[in-house]
Amino acid sequence: MRILLLTLLSCCLGLTSRADAAEPFPSRPIRLVVGYAAGGAADAAARHLARIVSATLGQNVVVENRPGASGSIAAATVAGSPADGHTLLYATTDLILQPLLTGSAGYEALRDFVPVVGVSRRPLVLVAPSATGFRSVSELTAAARARPDAVAYESSGVGSVEHLVAHLFGRVIGAQLVHVPYKGSAPGILALLGNQVQFGFEVPLGVAEHVRSGRLVALLTTAPERLASLPAVPTAREAGLAGLDVRGHWGGIFARAGTPQDRVTRLNAAFASARNAPETAAHAVFQESTSLAGSADAFAAFVRAEQERWTALVREAGLKLSP
Repeated sequence: MRILLLTLLSCCLGLTSRADAAEPFPSRPIRLVVGYAAGGAADAAARHLARIVSATLGQNVVVENRPGASGSIAAATVAGSPADGHTLLYATTDLILQPLLTGSAGYEALRDFVPVVGVSRRPLVLVAPSATGFRSVSELTAAARARPDAVAYESSGVGSVEHLVAHLFGRVIGAQLVHVPYKGSAPGILALLGNQVQFGFEVPLGVAEHVRSGRLVALLTTAPERLASLPAVPTAREAGLAGLDVRGHWGGIFARAGTPQDRVTRLNAAFASARNAPETAAHAVFQESTSLAGSADAFAAFVRAEQERWTALVREAGLKLSP
């Protein structure tokens, strides 16, 4: 009888184990954590994709904003979540830059996360409030050189791409600039519009309308060629600042390291399909950007290459920022 009971118990445990293994995915709503404030480009892109993927997977993909520290708060949140695919991270280049620049981000990009799918890559535009009177990079440069520590720029946070590029800009032109960090691009742009800072580097989506309305002046773009939305704006090379030809921002979806491969594959297919859908290509938030949607392996290779590229750039520039 004892042997029979043990045998029955073993069978029951085996059935439970197989049932757990066969549990459908996703079995509940998915959290998509975004490390930037609502209203910015990353938030808008994440919400658009979440809506499409929700319908594809049959479970809601809920965007959760955790702004601050250039995305590090959100990254640390996902790094500490279960590796089951139900908590994802919408990250940008900051995922690599923050630990590289500060040495204390609470995570390591290539250790704590598995790349799921790339979303977009986009350039930056150097803009200044019209009230500053700057109409060219040379005028901004002259003012910054003449008044050390009097010309301030905004960014979406310490160690962000915008911060790094603006810091490099100061080195290239030989001027000491003041950094004013914000919790995301949206409040940074508001600071520009309010003339609280003298310039900033932003994605075209966030500032193109303000440039066309005359409230901001675009001085250059980090793109390799001129932008369709701002054709009169010179590239960094055309402006004589080849050192700023860094191309800039990318965004993508990540899961916690250890997430089962079959779940990564399913998430990759759903998000890649959403990114490459006609309605996404036509959406304003994806204008002036290049799709990175492909296989998870392709995105992983891209992230490794970006890690090497930014590491070399930071070392060459001699950058080390306080957390």
